Amino acid sequence: MNRLMIAALIIVLTALTPLPAHAIPFEEALAQSAPQNKYIFYLHGAIMEEQGKNAVSQRYGIYLYDSIIKHFEDRGFTVIEEVRPKTNPNRYAARITSQIRTLMAAGVPAGNITVVGFSKGGYMALLTASSLANPSARYVILAGCGKGRKSYAYDQFLKRKRGARLRGRILSLYTGSDLEAGSCVQAFAQSKTRDLVFSEKRIKSTKGHGLFYQPRPEWISPVARFAKGE
Repeated sequence: MNRLMIAALIIVLTALTPLPAHAIPFEEALAQSAPQNKYIFYLHGAIMEEQGKNAVSQRYGIYLYDSIIKHFEDRGFTVIEEVRPKTNPNRYAARITSQIRTLMAAGVPAGNITVVGFSKGGYMALLTASSLANPSARYVILAGCGKGRKSYAYDQFLKRKRGARLRGRILSLYTGSDLEAGSCVQAFAQSKTRDLVFSEKRIKSTKGHGLFYQPRPEWISPVARFAKGE
């Protein structure tokens, strides 16, 4: 094999090899974008808007944000993260939608991009799925469809029939013991298009909403498999 062939082979292998995974701001992810990489936008719960990293809930304990991010990194994902301040869900979802479109325009396939959101972040992931309208993009809703005292935003989503605009591949996870969030099936039922593929799993756990405060295998393993398209 001559030198030119070796050089060409090295270039091909380099192009096909994912870059080292790590959590970075969107601007850095865009500058380093590679079409073969798998990207996760992780949208945290509302408690971090008020308390920041390592937020503590009297009911659920410490929100292990950095540990969650690291678990996704260890599974080969480039995690796009932001500890956001208190924000309007619709405006933030519009921002994420714009960032995804920009990443796609840079050559990253929609199927390599997954928005993972918990609680308020999960609701914003749902909003993003109804705004981006791309059948290949992926979304994971972790206890993001509110119920009881936390149902107002989700009720408005249903009232405005935003579910009819849902596109993409969506996985919904929640626990039967959760007092704040439940099934998203009503939103999925509003969509009549084949461009939406959804699945939902009710996890057996006594931890309720707090299950998603830590990177527990009950949820993080199926999320990683889903984001990889397995």
